[in-house]
Amino acid sequence: MHGYETDINRLPPLLNKPVMNNLKHLSVAAYVIVTIALAVTTFISPAVYGSAWFILLWTAFAAVLTASIIKTRMWNNAPRFLLHVSLLAILAGGALTYLTQEKGSVRIAPGEEVSTFLSADNNAIPLPQPITLEKFEVMYYPGGIVARDYVSHLSVGGEKFVVSMNKIVDLKGYRLLQASYDSEGATILSVNHDPYGITLSYAGYVLFAIGGVWLLIAPGGRFRQLIRNVSLIVLLSCGTSMSHAASIDGVPRQVADSLRSQQVVYEGRVVCFNTLARDVVTKLYGKPSFRGLTPEQTLLSLKLFPQQWKDQPLLKIKDKEIRKSLGIAGNHASLSQLFDSVGDYRVERLYASLGEKRARAVEELDEKVGIILELYSGNLIVTPDPDLTPLSPTRVKIELLYNSIPFTTIVFITLFCGFFAGMLQIFRVRKGLLLTRMLLIVALTVSAICFIFQWYLSERLPLSNTFETLLLVVLITECLLILVAWRNALLLPLGMLMAGALALVAHMVEMNPVVTPLMPVLHSGWLSLHVTLVMTAYAILGFTFINSVTALIMKSSVSRLSTLSEALLYPGIVFLGLGIFTGAVWANVSWGQYWSWDPKETWALITLLVYSLPLHKSIPFFRRPRCLHIYLLFAILVVAMTYFGVNHLNSMHAYN
Repeated sequence: MHGYETDINRLPPLLNKPVMNNLKHLSVAAYVIVTIALAVTTFISPAVYGSAWFILLWTAFAAVLTASIIKTRMWNNAPRFLLHVSLLAILAGGALTYLTQEKGSVRIAPGEEVSTFLSADNNAIPLPQPITLEKFEVMYYPGGIVARDYVSHLSVGGEKFVVSMNKIVDLKGYRLLQASYDSEGATILSVNHDPYGITLSYAGYVLFAIGGVWLLIAPGGRFRQLIRNVSLIVLLSCGTSMSHAASIDGVPRQVADSLRSQQVVYEGRVVCFNTLARDVVTKLYGKPSFRGLTPEQTLLSLKLFPQQWKDQPLLKIKDKEIRKSLGIAGNHASLSQLFDSVGDYRVERLYASLGEKRARAVEELDEKVGIILELYSGNLIVTPDPDLTPLSPTRVKIELLYNSIPFTTIVFITLFCGFFAGMLQIFRVRKGLLLTRMLLIVALTVSAICFIFQWYLSERLPLSNTFETLLLVVLITECLLILVAWRNALLLPLGMLMAGALALVAHMVEMNPVVTPLMPVLHSGWLSLHVTLVMTAYAILGFTFINSVTALIMKSSVSRLSTLSEALLYPGIVFLGLGIFTGAVWANVSWGQYWSWDPKETWALITLLVYSLPLHKSIPFFRRPRCLHIYLLFAILVVAMTYFGVNHLNSMHAYN
């Protein structure tokens, strides 16, 4: 047996075609029903996840999966066997968590000793040992405004413990996690007792990791066979307004430029004033400069001459309905337009008048007003405390250099030019493919430099928001293009078109920067590992879409490119599975629950199921290359929903 194929002729007569066909049809039906049910439930009340029909559905799925393992003697193919058994272990772990978990919270005031915690239904449950809170403190970013961490200092039986975000304390199986605090200085801890479900689920994660890696490296496996087939020989065959702000008292350009390198506290770290000014002005106006004024001039003038700015159209409003409700003709509003004649804040009324569909757009406008108020109050531009380590001259130069280069603009324009150059090659224009390759190298170089700069300046892996993860996907896609599409006259430009579109989206996100520091829960090594694995998987799976488009256009390459798509599915699925499970570990460490049926979690699981199905070659549909390409052509919609769509649902993952 190789990969996901089963040699039916090796099975006993009683398990031959009639029985196997019925089992195959039942397995596919269960697989599809579960996938559809997961997609539908994300738009329904979360209560469905504890309902009898939902539990019965997963029980039936596990039963069918178990029958398939036994009747196909799956243990004869160790990697495949481990992968499927890992799913059973994870399902069993979830069932044990549901049936045996004790979960609740406890409030402890300073100096108070508690011996019980309250469950979700307000029942008092004994703790293994009494707990005393010695002190609770909020750790702030430099500047003392935004919280970086919440820390509870506990005493248990004379022994000292510290609970904080992403740092739990285990008391004989009862895990204490920092949840919240109140105005009286009391801490609120989540308590989770789940000795069986977590252990079994983690065992399933480990089995998946072993099986997935084994699947990729097994010498006689399907993946290695596909890689040998995907050889170089195979691939060889295949308008801006120019108005000025003359009516505003500005800061002279020379003075403003002299302040570019001044150090301030921003996003919890010390940066150049230029970084703060660029992000704030871009956030407010949609561009880093306002009518000929530099970012520094704009921000300083706004701070020093607020009265002259109240009638300036500074705040960009994208939503047409909001502009219509406020009576604003252009795309920008002034502060005075957001208040009525008696000084009441008009934006607040929009929540009720426009409804929930416009709530996020109203929040964005409200956030911009809040930033201006922070500027006026003196809380936006914060000078570092003397005890903070200042930036080195080299660090300042690199930061100013990074701010002066429009990386995302260069990348998406270069990639789009590469696409058009590649199209010229198809129409037999000489040296079109050579130009496409050169442009790809330029785009890859710029993307890599941008990623390194971000890493150096943020002092962490740049994977914490939409902009950073999009750039990572672009970088990975560019590397994939060099590895598997370097000499393909159609696959290469189409891949550059997809990468360019992602870079353009990243550029648009950059025009609405996040002006707040990382949430405390995001300070975790598990986060970096989780996001890296998932983004790599999305890039690989997204590449199968471009490969399928190429195959359906170049009909003579349908069969050969189906081999490439199938080869890409293996690492894509393994990386995605590992990404989902490392995310579950992060969630368990951060807030005590490794799976909560959040829309992002659910759709990531749906993506895993959708892209795993074509590897089951016992399904005749996927043995036909054209059908495989058509399936992968539509499967990309699931990735789009997972990455973008669920951000419009009530998801705890919608950080930005």
